[in-house]
Amino acid sequence: MSNVKQGLAATALIMASFSSIGAQQCSDVSLQILGSGGPELDDGRASTSYLIWHEDKARVLVDVGSGASIGFDKAGAKFSDVDAILLSHLHTDHAGDLPSFIKGSYFTSRDKVLAIFGPQGNRVMASTNEYAQALLGKQGAFRYLSDYVEGNENYKLDIRSVAPTKQNEFKQSLQSDLAVNAMTVNHGPIPALAWKVSIAGCELVFAGDMTDKFGTFTDFAKNADVVVMHNAIDENASGGAKNLHITPSKITKVLIEAAPKTAVLSHFMNRSLKNQQLFKKSLIKSLKSNVVFAEDGLKINL
Repeated sequence: MSNVKQGLAATALIMASFSSIGAQQCSDVSLQILGSGGPELDDGRASTSYLIWHEDKARVLVDVGSGASIGFDKAGAKFSDVDAILLSHLHTDHAGDLPSFIKGSYFTSRDKVLAIFGPQGNRVMASTNEYAQALLGKQGAFRYLSDYVEGNENYKLDIRSVAPTKQNEFKQSLQSDLAVNAMTVNHGPIPALAWKVSIAGCELVFAGDMTDKFGTFTDFAKNADVVVMHNAIDENASGGAKNLHITPSKITKVLIEAAPKTAVLSHFMNRSLKNQQLFKKSLIKSLKSNVVFAEDGLKINL
């Protein structure tokens, strides 16, 4: 078969998987908050991390900030069940616990490939591949774990840096009931992604840290079962904070237009926690969606 025909066949298979997943009725899926905080040391929360369950199996991790591995243990999850780790970006409060999961997996029965997908790099940040190599590669900080990168352990890491565009959207089918796609979002100078996870007929969308400067997230999140957005700043933020994060009023606007069944607010920081109750009342009044403000360990059934 020619390369062109092989490419077309692969594309058709992926699209068929997405269509099949989307056609199912959403059932037996839940979202658990492993970490609802940011990078601060005094907010009483683990850093950002989310776990998607299907039929009592932990299937997908979205971000693995500091403390995620502890939350994973408390949730009673098994790492051998996880199909993918999706990284929105590579700040420590979103990706710092990656080596902990890989090392911890040595003591599990895991024997299948683990997908680790995240953003491309730029002059400010490493790409996901570079990040993984710097941590786990043969010359990495934790080079004793390099066999996982090289495929010489019980399972191998499938590490990919992705840079989706409107013309070249990233979509990947991982299992017959599981597919993911990503879009680029604005997080100031930091390469960042929003992720959509389609599993067993459910759609879960994770905005990550963003400003919505591109104005494309609403369509990406339209009518999802769950949309998770980050409330890291208050309405009066300025300077660098506002260049990195979306304001509460813009969050409200996006969620009104996207109209998910459930809206989850997370990634709180001390500056946003002080006005949390006011924001919560405002959102409940403005949205038809179910509104949930995240707490570490909280499990939301779809």
